[in-house]
Amino acid sequence: MVMIPDFELELERDSALRDEWVDLGTAVSQLEARRAEILGERFGMLREKLPPGAFDHDVAFRSIAAEFAAAAHMSQGTVEGEFCRADTLRRELPEIAKAFAAGMISKRHVDVIISATVGLAGTDEYAYAVFQARVLEFAVGETAARTAAHAKALVAAIAPATVAERHRSAREDRNVQFHAVGDGMGQLVLTTPEVLGRAAFDRATAMAKIIFEQNKADTSDDADKRTLNQIRADIMTDLLLAGKAESTTGTAAESINATVQVTLTAATLTGDDERMAELDGYGPILPDMARDFASRATSWTRLFLDPEGMAVSTDNYVPTASMKRFLRARDQHCRFPGCRMPVHRCDIDHNHDHARGGPTALCNLSHFCRGHHTLKHPDVDDRYRWTAEQLPGGVIAWTSPSGATYIDEPQPRVMFV
Repeated sequence: MVMIPDFELELERDSALRDEWVDLGTAVSQLEARRAEILGERFGMLREKLPPGAFDHDVAFRSIAAEFAAAAHMSQGTVEGEFCRADTLRRELPEIAKAFAAGMISKRHVDVIISATVGLAGTDEYAYAVFQARVLEFAVGETAARTAAHAKALVAAIAPATVAERHRSAREDRNVQFHAVGDGMGQLVLTTPEVLGRAAFDRATAMAKIIFEQNKADTSDDADKRTLNQIRADIMTDLLLAGKAESTTGTAAESINATVQVTLTAATLTGDDERMAELDGYGPILPDMARDFASRATSWTRLFLDPEGMAVSTDNYVPTASMKRFLRARDQHCRFPGCRMPVHRCDIDHNHDHARGGPTALCNLSHFCRGHHTLKHPDVDDRYRWTAEQLPGGVIAWTSPSGATYIDEPQPRVMFV
């Protein structure tokens, strides 16, 4: 009799559960696609009888949506939104609909892709065809969150004037609102350009982490027990009320500046064109805003791209500092599949451990967030330890303890292609 080690049995069961879970996800996507097809077909029937703009179209649509909502025990507003997305999918994005029906992408992927197409309004069929081909090429191997940023960048490349107009119009709606939420608490809601909001959040986070780490080292009975979120909220409140972070201990946190990474073409920088710039990993920003940031920047990285929009090199090739600039430009975020932690919150990892002979070279370096970096640490038990290997072109191949391999490719700068 041959005895199979418990660990091998566990791996076999783990793989079977993982594969079944993924297969069920594909089946769910196919069912969700069929639901969208049904709504699209019903909306099409309404269009044939009462086209949008016709008398009674709106009341007929609301009546139909009300019945579907009542039958499914859903809110009418939610169902109306599903109807509109299904109609857009059916009429304007047939290739996306086919991929959805095949289970290649999820409903979440479809929703973010449809949301991005708002910027294509007024363009022709060719623009939609290019968009569908390029976004599908990306989406089938990526998360919905990464697809959302990529889709927005594609739209900005295809219809920059439309996207810029929408951004300028949206900027007029910036505001601050306050809502009481009960138990003596309230929400202060700031609506501002995304790049500024992310920068403000980044600065508060950097300050909070200093205090949080100081507190962890304090073992006294009266040590500060606040969580990172609580400290960040206190710091943002202090900055608004007093103009400085009174919750800090010392001046180190107050000296921290906000960090964001923005990419723009040389022609846009000089004002020769008005193409949208990119807030790396998130989406397009207005060129005049990017130029303003550039005028205040303390350092620069000139980035060279290949025909596919991939970063291939930076100027001033000097080991260490220049290599870091290149890696920041190439990676944009943590290189674990699906992770979007920005590079300035990540560690630079030797994919093949330096202690085991791994070189300090671009072909062996990439950014991993702390959580994913620790998954491959030598101290982790082999039963739970991952490995990461860098393949040509900056592709990272992660191998799980069960032996499955997951690929993460560097994202292209689509708006500059």
